[in-house]
Amino acid sequence: MRALVSQLHRGLAWLTLVGLLIQLYLAGAAAFGATSFAVHAFWGHVLGLIVIILAILAVVGGLGRQRIVLSTLLFVLYIVQYALAEFRFTVPYAAALHAVNALAVLGTTARLARAEPSTKAGTLQTAGRETELVVQGEPRRPG
Repeated sequence: MRALVSQLHRGLAWLTLVGLLIQLYLAGAAAFGATSFAVHAFWGHVLGLIVIILAILAVVGGLGRQRIVLSTLLFVLYIVQYALAEFRFTVPYAAALHAVNALAVLGTTARLARAEPSTKAGTLQTAGRETELVVQGEPRRPG
């Protein structure tokens, strides 16, 4: 069951990453008058639901510290994203951080999508060019 939850979590993380790229396109399209920001806002709500599901799956599914932390961070960044959008009429300079926070959301989602599932022998650290297996209780070898 845990393997299924892990695969679902990873698939949703990749889906969210693609959805965020679409979200960036929709923001650009609205900025240049091709569509309204309502489409961008609606798509943001859809992605927000997926982010909530990611956080719940990570915590309830016990998917390892890295995935739990990244999923929770993504959830917090998404709350900040909503809050910044609400400042658009009252504090526009603060609302402008909405675009900067979007980069943090995108980066966190990319890292989450690439995070390796935890294993019984240890925890696989971030997936990238090099993946290192760290066994609990053993010191890291220099590298």
